[in-house]
Amino acid sequence: MLEVDQLIELEIRAREELERLREEARKDEADPAAVAVDVAIGRLSRLDSMQMEEVRKDACRRRNERIHLLQQAVNNMDEGSYGQCGGCGEWIAYKRLEQSPEATLCGSCAR
Repeated sequence: MLEVDQLIELEIRAREELERLREEARKDEADPAAVAVDVAIGRLSRLDSMQMEEVRKDACRRRNERIHLLQQAVNNMDEGSYGQCGGCGEWIAYKRLEQSPEATLCGSCAR
């Protein structure tokens, strides 16, 4: 079971990371730096542009997934169910939550 000071520290970290990721997402939405793939440029440059766009989309998808998981963790903190393993019901180790506040499985179940 997590101690109160550990839970407070984890909540602060989760909320800060959530805000950082949301700000990053807002900046990406406002950044028109990506080259449109329909722009007539050299064949290799166009392929590079398409590949870079796919990498950017994947990074956005992973960031949005992490935002969702962190928001879910913060909600669990508010409800008082944070830190319990979704697999076995045991408490997740503080060190694991410290590294990944959005973790929903203990080390054993994650393996």
